[in-house]
Amino acid sequence: MRNQTAIDLEYFLPNYENHIAIVANGQFPEKAEIISLLRKSRAIIACDGAIHNLTKSKIIADYVIGDGDSANEISDKIVKNPYIYIADQNSNDLTKAFNHACDNFPESTIIIFAANGLREDHSIANFGLLFEFGRKHDSIAMVSDYGIFNICQSGISIFNVVAGQQISLFSLKSTTQISCPELKWPLANFCFKHLYSGTLNQASGNQITIDTTDNVILYRAYEIKIS
Repeated sequence: MRNQTAIDLEYFLPNYENHIAIVANGQFPEKAEIISLLRKSRAIIACDGAIHNLTKSKIIADYVIGDGDSANEISDKIVKNPYIYIADQNSNDLTKAFNHACDNFPESTIIIFAANGLREDHSIANFGLLFEFGRKHDSIAMVSDYGIFNICQSGISIFNVVAGQQISLFSLKSTTQISCPELKWPLANFCFKHLYSGTLNQASGNQITIDTTDNVILYRAYEIKIS
């Protein structure tokens, strides 16, 4: 068995045209396909601290949101609009950026960049926020150099995949019933007892259908296992 990678974002994210980008302050993407997707965004909302990575890549943000950590360092050369200061200490900058996107671009899909890597506690918190975000917005993806996270809301969700693509599912509730027949280890009204119970599966075809009774997170790695 050998492995290869597939980063065809137009195929994996077919409904994300004219998306809004949120750039967190994690590991900034290096792969050209991810950078290209970021550049194509309808608007870019940067979390406080992420603006430096955008500047290095010669990408100008439309908005920067945070609690003021980098407000004095920002000029109109690196952001199109004035700094948005939100002092709320009960939410992190990613949540503030997400709320701004929902309030100002309610009909647009949202793609979150640079949410993982660097500090592990931030990565875990950001992944957990996807469950909360999915209750407010129905079209969200989180992309990195390694794969794509999507929120699957209650009901049926369909995603493009590649046969052999590595797939993981995450549920916060052990009572959530999940069905997905197009996997190497298919699921039929299955409940995950643990957060890790749905990891390390594999797509058997070019599409998967996820039927769930509550929000779950789908992860599609770019890694493809070829027999």
